[in-house]
Amino acid sequence: MEWSDLQVFLTAVRAGSYTAAGRRLNINRTTVGRRIEALETALGMALFDDSPFGPVPTRAGKRLLVTADAMDREVAMMLDELGTPQRVVEPIRIAGSAGFTTEFLTELLAFQRENGDCPIELLSELDPLEAVTHRRADLAIAMVRNPPLRLSGVQVAILSQAPYARRDRPSDVPSLGWGFEFDAALPAGHWAAANPVGEAAQKAGLATFNTWPQLKQAVLSGFGRAVLWCFAADAEPSLHRLAPPDPRHDCPLWLLHRAKSPPSPTLNALIASLQQTLGARLLPQTRVP
Repeated sequence: MEWSDLQVFLTAVRAGSYTAAGRRLNINRTTVGRRIEALETALGMALFDDSPFGPVPTRAGKRLLVTADAMDREVAMMLDELGTPQRVVEPIRIAGSAGFTTEFLTELLAFQRENGDCPIELLSELDPLEAVTHRRADLAIAMVRNPPLRLSGVQVAILSQAPYARRDRPSDVPSLGWGFEFDAALPAGHWAAANPVGEAAQKAGLATFNTWPQLKQAVLSGFGRAVLWCFAADAEPSLHRLAPPDPRHDCPLWLLHRAKSPPSPTLNALIASLQQTLGARLLPQTRVP
C-alpha cells in the first residue's frame, strides 16, 4: 500500500468526487479512479458505495479513512515543524444562511492573516446545509435549530432578532420582506418568519429581498423597517430598535461540515478559530447555548 494512494483516497473523500479530487491534486479524474482502484485491489475490498449525494466510504473505507486522516495530520505537523513548504492549499468554500457570511469578514480576515496559505471562497448559496450536503461548500455558517444527521459541527451562540429602522426616518416607514427566491431556498425556517416571506410579502405589497446583505442595506438606506439580527443591527449607529427581541425567532448559529468526511487540518483550524472569535463577539450579546 502506497502513501500516495492513501492521499488520493483521502482527498477524494474530502472533496466529495473524483473530479474535485483531481483538481486539488492537479491530476485528472481518470488517474484518481485508477489510484483508488489500485488501493482497493491491494486491500481486496471496495472503499466506496454510491449514494444520492455521491460516493460515500464503505465500512472498510471508513476504517481506512481514520488511519489516512491521522497520517495526513502527522505529515502536515512534521512538515510545519521542519519548515518544509507544503502543497498548495485549496480554498475553503463557505456558505452562510441567506448570505450571512458577510457579517463575519473580520473574523475570516483574522484567520487568513494567521494562516497565510489558506485561501477562502465565499459562496452565494442561500441554503448552506444543501450546499455542504452536495459538496459545493466545505463549511456552513448556518442558522438552524437542529442540524441534519448528515452534517456535524459546533454551535457557537443563539442569536436574537428585533425590528429596526433608521433613526432619522418616520416611525411608520413600510415593512420589508423576504422574496420568493429566499422562500424557495429556506422554506419554513422559524427565524425567517420574523419578516413576511414570499407570497405573504407580495400580497401585502412589500418590497422584498433575497439575501441578508440586501435586507440589511435596505434598512440602512431608509427603504423601510425589518426584523434584523440584533448583534449586527445594534452595531449600526444609524439604526434603532423598534421593539424588544421576540424569543420565538431566536436561532442557534452553527459551524457545520459533512459528518462522514473528516475535515482537513485547515478546515479544522478555521472551525476552531471561528468558534473562538465568533464566540467572543456574539456570546456577550446573546443567550449562551
